[in-house]
Amino acid sequence: MKDPGKLLRLFREMNLLASSKRGYTVHELADKVGVSYRTVYRDLRIFEETGFEIIQHPQSKRVRLAHATEVSDKMSFSKNEAEVLEQVLVALPEGPVKQLLYDKIHALSGNTQQLKSLQRQQTAHNFQLLAQAMRERKQAILVDYNSPSSQSVSNRLVEPFGFSDNMDTVFCFEPVSRKNKSFKLERIGQVRLEQIAWQFDYLHETRQTDIFGMPLGDDAQTVHLVLGRLSANLLREEHPAALPYLAALPNGKHELKLRVADFRGIGRFVMGLIDDVEVLGTPEFVAYLKALAEHVKD
Repeated sequence: MKDPGKLLRLFREMNLLASSKRGYTVHELADKVGVSYRTVYRDLRIFEETGFEIIQHPQSKRVRLAHATEVSDKMSFSKNEAEVLEQVLVALPEGPVKQLLYDKIHALSGNTQQLKSLQRQQTAHNFQLLAQAMRERKQAILVDYNSPSSQSVSNRLVEPFGFSDNMDTVFCFEPVSRKNKSFKLERIGQVRLEQIAWQFDYLHETRQTDIFGMPLGDDAQTVHLVLGRLSANLLREEHPAALPYLAALPNGKHELKLRVADFRGIGRFVMGLIDDVEVLGTPEFVAYLKALAEHVKD
């Protein structure tokens, strides 16, 4: 399988099904894994096609694995195994290999609180190094930055000069593009300080960002949505900066109205959960989604 993210998701779903006696509904699995229920249906078909027996209760519609105990023993970690893995991870140098191991263990482990703590420690360490670069007015390299817009992982030479109000984003000037950009701390693999002083401080400009960390300019766009339970929960988890813009409705849904730098980020989010999202506006955003849908048909 070429997509490691998909493979890790399948492992996570398999582990959940194997470790539960009651099983899960498709919507419960979708909530836990953070995908749409349609994706879960497709994943269940993959399990059946690869030889696993899926059992669904006729009344509750909960699904579980046949021979779950045998599968669980082979896929999960014991307490002692988890402790050994934790010690090994702490000793590893920072970088993409360490992050991949985090992801794999997260997919195969039912209790990931300690691993999440280690990831928070790495983010805190990156924050401290970026703050040092600002104090010393030095350039830095964001090693293995995972960019959602270009869907690539690369090293970025930057001049960091500020943090967002909630401290989850760093504002930098990128010499190669000669632009001010914002970078999510959680997407940075490692920060490496350089001995080169700022060269473009006269171009540094802090700008307000949208919930995706993109700078808001004069051409910012407005979107107006009503989110169901699944899409609202996923938005809270993936983009906590959206919380102030979510308003609870009497029917259990949530209204979302906010400005975005462009439609790409929010467009991907809506298209991935289209059955759980109602688009109220703007007309420009509706037209953008229709164009995306036409592109998918082609």
